[in-house]
Amino acid sequence: MGLTLSGCVLAAGLGSVVLLSALQSQTKPEDELAAIVKTYLSKDMVTDWRGIEKLPSIKWGPLPPKMLQHCLPDGGCFTRQGTAAVGGRNLVVMATGARTIVSNLYLRNGSAAFGEPAVLGALKAAGYVPELARCPIKSGAGGTNWYRLKSEGANRGVFSIQPPAGQRSEGFVLSQSEELPTLQPNQVSLYSEQCTGDAERKPVSTLKPHEVLAQTVVAVLGSASGPTLHDWKALTGLSTGIAWAGDGPKPMNLSFMNDPNPVSQTGSATYAGRKFSVTASGTEAHVKAIHLEENGLHPRGEHMLGVVYEKGIAVRLVRCGPVYTEMTQNWYSLGSAKTRPAMIMQSISYEGNQVTDRYTIRLDGTLPNRDPRDRDPGVNGCR
Repeated sequence: MGLTLSGCVLAAGLGSVVLLSALQSQTKPEDELAAIVKTYLSKDMVTDWRGIEKLPSIKWGPLPPKMLQHCLPDGGCFTRQGTAAVGGRNLVVMATGARTIVSNLYLRNGSAAFGEPAVLGALKAAGYVPELARCPIKSGAGGTNWYRLKSEGANRGVFSIQPPAGQRSEGFVLSQSEELPTLQPNQVSLYSEQCTGDAERKPVSTLKPHEVLAQTVVAVLGSASGPTLHDWKALTGLSTGIAWAGDGPKPMNLSFMNDPNPVSQTGSATYAGRKFSVTASGTEAHVKAIHLEENGLHPRGEHMLGVVYEKGIAVRLVRCGPVYTEMTQNWYSLGSAKTRPAMIMQSISYEGNQVTDRYTIRLDGTLPNRDPRDRDPGVNGCR
């Protein structure tokens, strides 16, 4: 006896269910997570606040993104929240970035863990080559691993995997970049960027960033028994960790930095993972000032000049800048029996619990022209 119309429909429906179940069984949870990564790093992905709506499995909250009162440690000042259903797991999602561009994608999995080996396997199956770029000093200690992701025809990315531990759930962070994110000061001695092969996992730094910066400040001070000022060749020979650009000083107008010197040379430095832009200035013959400007944010509360003092350099407040609500700009004298007198300006800009530092070291021991709003020590809160 042939099937009735209703029987045919039922049979077809059952066949569809079987086919769907078979397809679902072939898709592993980690493959769905890898699909988010692959879409985010694809060449045609527009990483703005509306473009991220193309990411599979994620349901985003309404636009526009939320503007934060204080920017996050990753530099993001805007966020957009979301949720994701990935492989039967419910994830909390957050994108961070600037007003128009998304920089980082955070995923927190409070359900059963995907597991790092499974996720890496899925990424490889999706055509990526994960390169372990940062890892805990102590292998198996439960810390975060950072991978650089490379794939033919796709954007480069950095993907971190944080395994669950105690009350902490599994976490992932993804960005379109080859630059590893800056570690927090208390993490630089716990992580290494020498993670492959049998080489010893040496820490990013045994000192915190402000401690390395203090070493640099002391290193550039002229010796009391040496020349009054460094020449340009001597500057490049100092142990400062600064990579100088070009082949020497060039004419440059630095009046916007309140610096009257006619020539300068630029450079860059990284101190325990913290990046600085550097400009040295002076005459054709001698270096008279060095400017260092941090390229990011770090937690407030450091005392760099206190470390300079601990190294035998007397630090004395000589002038405070104008009264600002979110910035200090103070000048200090630096001196010891072994070094020539110098002046240093410390400018700290506050962003909630984060700050950005900027320094000017005047190796000739002079101060810039006084602003009418400047204050003397002990006057109007200058201390």
